[in-house]
Amino acid sequence: MDPRALQITTLTDGWRTGRDAEQQVLTILRQTPEGELDAVLADLDLPRTLGDVDDHLWGPDHRTQMLDLLLRERRAELSAASLGVVLSCLHGMGMGREHQERLVGVMLASEGAAFHDLKYHLNHAKDHHDLEHLVFDDLDDDLADRLLAHIAAQAGVDPTSDLRVLCDIDDTLTCAIHDDRYPRGTIYPGVVALLQALDDGAAEQPNRAGDLTFVTARPGGPRGLVEQYTRNHLSHLGLPPHSVLGGSLLNLHTKAAIAERKIQNMERDRLLFPECRMVFIGDSGQADGDVGAQMHARDPQHIVATLLHNVTDLTPEQRAERAVDGVHVFDTYAGAAAHALRAGLIRPDQARTVAEATRLGLGLVDLTPEQRSRLERQLAADVAAIEALTQV
Repeated sequence: MDPRALQITTLTDGWRTGRDAEQQVLTILRQTPEGELDAVLADLDLPRTLGDVDDHLWGPDHRTQMLDLLLRERRAELSAASLGVVLSCLHGMGMGREHQERLVGVMLASEGAAFHDLKYHLNHAKDHHDLEHLVFDDLDDDLADRLLAHIAAQAGVDPTSDLRVLCDIDDTLTCAIHDDRYPRGTIYPGVVALLQALDDGAAEQPNRAGDLTFVTARPGGPRGLVEQYTRNHLSHLGLPPHSVLGGSLLNLHTKAAIAERKIQNMERDRLLFPECRMVFIGDSGQADGDVGAQMHARDPQHIVATLLHNVTDLTPEQRAERAVDGVHVFDTYAGAAAHALRAGLIRPDQARTVAEATRLGLGLVDLTPEQRSRLERQLAADVAAIEALTQV
């Protein structure tokens, strides 16, 4: 650890000793030579240092000085990662008009690839202070409109091949409601490998990390508690950096209401990341097929495909009908990889990796003989589809 960061950490561990520690932290950062500040910040627990925790709040004068130092005087020295954390902390300090204007001003001053990197890092906040909540919930309308206009303008400045991956949770990531092929609560074999492959993209050099967002109609709850619970629940799976788009209590009563909320979430993501393409992964148990079809019809150049997990025994005729609307049905995640490979979203080696992860994961699940026989038949068919595609 940088010795200056270690000194600041020691000071912040004793925040309750008085305000002198704040001034000492400011002095250390101010005296850090030009070009070295970002390295110091990288070694710090910035949310704690900046006061985005319950047990310490900066005095107003010192907080203003800190924000001026990082976001005005020496902003050019900060990497997108550090700047994203600072802005997320500012977001967490409360969204009075002054903080809103400061935050939006920093983002409007950023352009091109640097702006897109900043968006991604801000969207990776480990709580509900992410980009979606900022723009659509916490900014005044005039500032939100200005930021959305800047986002739209920058989409043309730095086009990208990045693929936004929006993924449902129940019966898509975990067996939860309709699927009788697995025990309840099972993480589907191969799903993590597929999400990693889609996040990396089909190019030999991985795309910008952090394209994954979980879309759910579950209510966000006060202060985003349900979204935070969802993040914590997913944290052990080895997933790429990701965010969570939640719902509201009003969206849980009917499939139509659930679909409406998911469409709203996907439309918000499209407005926040218009420079990217999007793929949606859902299941046949609710209205995800209709959601994907509607979004594909709305903007087929942006929403390039929906991968629909078959948990309700869709017939071949129903699968064919869905495919016309850009919705591709799969049985196992090897099958999802075959569709993604066919669409050019992943490479052959990535598809094979997903197939192998599916095979290995299936062997670890406690299944009845009937369940295992059925899934092994489906897996064999999906692996054959991958092999047929790679032979072309």
